[in-house]
Amino acid sequence: MEKIHRFNFKTLSVILLFSLFLIASSTFMADSLQASTKIETQENFSTGDFRLRSYLKETHPKFLSRTRTRNLLMADQNCTAVETGKIYRFLEGIDSCVIAMTQQEIEENLNDQFATNVLREGTFPDSVDKIIQAISNSGLNFQQANYMVGEGGQIPTTIALREAPRNLRYAIAWGTNPTTSAQILLSAAPGGNSSFLQIISWDSKANKYNFYEFREQRSSDMGSTTKVWSWAGDSSMARLPQTIGQGCFDCHHNGVVIMKELAVPWNNWQSQRATISSQVVPLVVANEPIFQNLTGAENLEQIIKGGFQNYYNKWLRKRYQNEGSTVQLSDTNQMLAHVISNTTINFGSTNIQSNGSQTSPPNSDISGIPNDFFLWDSILSTTLGLQYQIPTITFKREDYDNYLKANNFKLVQDQSPRYEQNGSTYFAFFVPVPSAEDTFMVGQLRQQKIISDKFIAALLMVDFKNPVFSEKRTGLQQYADQITTGTITNGVSDVPDKFVALVKSAADKQPACDANNLDSCTAEQQFLQIWNLADDQWKTTVQQQIQNYLNTIAQLSPDEQLDRLMKLSVQRRNQFKSWKYISNLNEFSLLLPQTSLSP
Repeated sequence: MEKIHRFNFKTLSVILLFSLFLIASSTFMADSLQASTKIETQENFSTGDFRLRSYLKETHPKFLSRTRTRNLLMADQNCTAVETGKIYRFLEGIDSCVIAMTQQEIEENLNDQFATNVLREGTFPDSVDKIIQAISNSGLNFQQANYMVGEGGQIPTTIALREAPRNLRYAIAWGTNPTTSAQILLSAAPGGNSSFLQIISWDSKANKYNFYEFREQRSSDMGSTTKVWSWAGDSSMARLPQTIGQGCFDCHHNGVVIMKELAVPWNNWQSQRATISSQVVPLVVANEPIFQNLTGAENLEQIIKGGFQNYYNKWLRKRYQNEGSTVQLSDTNQMLAHVISNTTINFGSTNIQSNGSQTSPPNSDISGIPNDFFLWDSILSTTLGLQYQIPTITFKREDYDNYLKANNFKLVQDQSPRYEQNGSTYFAFFVPVPSAEDTFMVGQLRQQKIISDKFIAALLMVDFKNPVFSEKRTGLQQYADQITTGTITNGVSDVPDKFVALVKSAADKQPACDANNLDSCTAEQQFLQIWNLADDQWKTTVQQQIQNYLNTIAQLSPDEQLDRLMKLSVQRRNQFKSWKYISNLNEFSLLLPQTSLSP
C-alpha cells in the first residue's frame, strides 16, 4: 500500500511538471506569435526604416521583446478605435491611448498655421502629396522648399543597389521665404508610401512649436490601419519630467527644429558640397517632382538657426521681467543647463571627403578638424575673446587611408538587405560637437547679463578637454537645479553668486586635490580654481591652461596625432551612442562608421 502511494505521488509530480511546461510553452508561443505579427505588419519600407523616428519605435525589433509586446497589448486593449475626420492627441509619457481632442483643447493649444489652416478646416491629408496640396489650397500663400538627407545617399550602386535602404528622407519647408525661414516643416520618407509623417508648425501666439504625427491608435488589433493626425505636444513639454526624451522630444530635445549636420559641409545632405544623385536612389524617388526640385542644405541651415533663435529669444524674454531697476528671472536652472550640459548635440567634420578619389584634387590630405572638437572654441574664443592657438592638424592621405584600413573602418547598413562600404563617412572626421542651440543660448545669457564672462569660463574650464559628454561638468547641474529664480539689480546678476555658494559648500567637504594636476580634482574644485582668481588674472590663467593642452597635441609626431585624435573621435562617437537622450539621435546605422579600434 505504501509503495502504491509513492508511485502515485511520483506520477502526479511528473504530470504537474509536464503541465507547467505546456503552459509555459503556450505562453512563449503566443508571445512570439504576437511579436512576430507586430513586426511583420511594419516590416517593409522601400526607402528607409523610420520606426526609430516616430511612434512606430515601440514596434522596432531593437526594442521589441516578448515582455514588452505583452505589456503593450495589455496597455492598449482598452483604447477606443480612432476615426477619420477628427483631431487627436497622444502625449507620450502622459497619455496611454490616442484620444480625440475636445473643441476647447483644440482652441487652446492648436493655433499654428498647420492646425488653423488645414486640420481645423476639416482637411486631413494622408500622404506627402496631399499635405502639399492641402497647404497650397489653404490660402496661406506660402512658398515651398524641398530638402533631402540620407546616410546612404553617397554610397554607389556598386556597393548597394539603388532600391537598397539608404535612409532617405525629405524635409519640406513652407513659409513666405522657405530658404531663410519656415512656419511649417514636414519630415517624411520619399517614394510616395511613407510610414512616417511628422509636422512641426510654429504658433506665433504661444511662441512655440507644435508637433504632429500621422499615426494609428495604440491598439491590440494588429490589422487596424486607420491613421489620424495626432498632436504630439509643443515646445514647452520638451523638458518636462513626464515628457522629456519621449515621443517627438526623444530627438527634439529642446522642442525646436533640429538638424544634426548643421554646418558646412552638411554631411549626408543634398547641398552645394554634395549631390544625392538620381542614379543611386530608387527609381520611384528619382521620378518624384519633390526630388527633382531639391534645395541645398546651406539654406536649411539658415531656417533651422533662425527657427531656434526666434524661439529662444521669445522664451528668454518671457523669463526676463523688468521691474524698475530690477530684473526678475525665472527658470534659471534651465538657462544654466545650456552652459553646463549638452542639452542636445550637433556634428561637425572636415571639408575633405574620406575617399581620396572624390576630393579635388584627388587624394587630398585631411585637414580642417572642427575647432569645437578640441574644446568649446565657439564660446571660449569667439564669444569670450580668449587668446590661444589651436594647432593646424593635417593627416597625410596615405597615412589616413592606411589607418582606416588597418582598423577596419566601414559603414554598415543593418537593415535588410544588409551591405557595407569600407572607409568612413563621406566627409572625413565626422564627430559630435557642442550644439548651435547651446552656443546661441550662452551668448544670449551673457548679453542679457544673467551670467558673466568669468562665470562662463569657470564652468567651461571644468574638464575643458571634453567639450561634449563630460560627466564631470554635467555633474554641476545639480547645483543649477537648486536655482530656479534670480534677480539682476543695477546690472549685476545674483545667479553666479547663488551657484558659487552651493559649489563652495560642497567643495569644503571634499579632500584637497593637487592644483598641478587639475584633472584629478573634482568638478567643484576645478570650477573654484578659476572663479577664485582675481578679475584681472583669470583670463591669463585660462588662456595658459588651454594653450598648454593644445601644445601637447602640437608636439606629437604626425603618426601620434593621427592615432590620438582618431581614437578620441571613436570615443566621442561611442559616447554619443550611449549618452542619455542624446543617443536617440543615433537613428540609423550608416550615420557613423564601425571600427575594430579601441579608444
